[in-house]
Amino acid sequence: MADLEQKTMNDICESTDNNTAPKLPSQDTAAEETLWKKSMNRILVGITLTAITLNFGLLNYIFPTIGTMLLLFGFRALQHENKWFKRCFIISIIRTAYFFWMLIWNTTILHSTIYSSAMNTVLFIANLLLQFALFICLWQGFLSIRQKAGLSPHAGSAAALIVWYCLICLLALVHYNGFIIALIMFIAYCRIIYNLNKLSKELDEAGYEISDVPVKWTNRRITFSLILLLLAGGACGYLFCSSYPMEWTALPADEHNNVEDIKAQLIDLGFPAYILNDLRAEDIAACSGALEVVADETDLSLDDSERDTESADDAKDLRITGIGVKVSDDRERWIIFHHFLWNQAPKFYGTEAIQLWPVYRDLSDGWDSGGDVTGRVLYNRNEETFVADYYSLGTQTYASNSFFFGPQDNTDVFATFSMPRQGSSYRGYIAYPIEEVQDGCIISSWIHYVHQQSWMQYPVMTAMEKRMTNSWNYAGVFQALEDALQFYPSDEGIEMIS
Repeated sequence: MADLEQKTMNDICESTDNNTAPKLPSQDTAAEETLWKKSMNRILVGITLTAITLNFGLLNYIFPTIGTMLLLFGFRALQHENKWFKRCFIISIIRTAYFFWMLIWNTTILHSTIYSSAMNTVLFIANLLLQFALFICLWQGFLSIRQKAGLSPHAGSAAALIVWYCLICLLALVHYNGFIIALIMFIAYCRIIYNLNKLSKELDEAGYEISDVPVKWTNRRITFSLILLLLAGGACGYLFCSSYPMEWTALPADEHNNVEDIKAQLIDLGFPAYILNDLRAEDIAACSGALEVVADETDLSLDDSERDTESADDAKDLRITGIGVKVSDDRERWIIFHHFLWNQAPKFYGTEAIQLWPVYRDLSDGWDSGGDVTGRVLYNRNEETFVADYYSLGTQTYASNSFFFGPQDNTDVFATFSMPRQGSSYRGYIAYPIEEVQDGCIISSWIHYVHQQSWMQYPVMTAMEKRMTNSWNYAGVFQALEDALQFYPSDEGIEMIS
């Protein structure tokens, strides 16, 4: 009887111990990486990668992409532990959706042609606020989970991460470019991540476990789906949204009926007839009563990689013709034309641009603007000519940073357009009037044709954007070809300079 009572008491004690003892990992589990440790490692690596900015080899996109997905998967496993980690997971979903949408959006020119800089600023600030909210929820989540595990509720390193993030935003706001503070911030960041890792290990060593909740969509399946979405969206962006939407119409046969006499007069003065046929009737009419015509033709070549090797024509790729038409002799007034014609049709991948340095840009003491800049583009297909206005044509003010002159503000005329891939005889022109301010000044008008040579650029930039940020003739997938109409008008006649 005594033996039976002793056995019963032992069973009760064992049962009580099993129900009240803390949940410790088994020896097999302790030898392996626990779900808590795996999730926290993903979160810490994700935080590190999303903070790294290496502006070469697309690493400034690759690292944040991996980091964003790791944060999503890390908080996905912890979302049932407390309300703060649940909020972290929701924020991670929003940031992942936004980030992948931006990755696809960057394969189009829409981010620069549709969205204003103000809209981009709003989206950028919203993303910063989400990141800030994520760090606050992470801090509170650590406090809550330590209290749940029976540890002292402190998470100083998580709070330090919030302070560090605020300081980084402040340095960005004041455009800090120094080295010392940047080095201090980097060392502080490494220390914060190290302490966060220690904080995670304390919970792991205390035996804290999280349950593995069954899910329909595994992390691997989500990863493959996001990659497929990115590839499909990027392909659509490059194929359908990397060119300007041009409004092409057939050239009316009777467009020049009312200016045939003026055309004949201009041809007699030396105006190339094939260029006259490309001009608007209004631009031809502006040359009524012409006194003199100056023309200068230049043939330019692209890189050998852009040449059509099957063509037997040895002509250079692009012909640019500068023309000056004198329409008034009392106070000299000239109409300046810059016409381009592709002798050999190149491959068009996206956007083209013309940068104009008008005469009055650098010679304002001698010449002034006499009116607006006009022009259009044309091409042939199936023995028919199609015309369109430039997608944009006007003055642009932008900031540039020249190797020789440093940061400066520039104001230039830009014409932007896209050409169809099927066609021939691609051409166009720009024209503008100038008026004399004082005698003795030369006429010097420059044109820079910016051609896109490949679709392989990320993020996608337009030819005008690239020209504004990089004035070299070879910049990424763009090549600039330039020409100038330069001559000295005097009473004795015209003296050509170029």
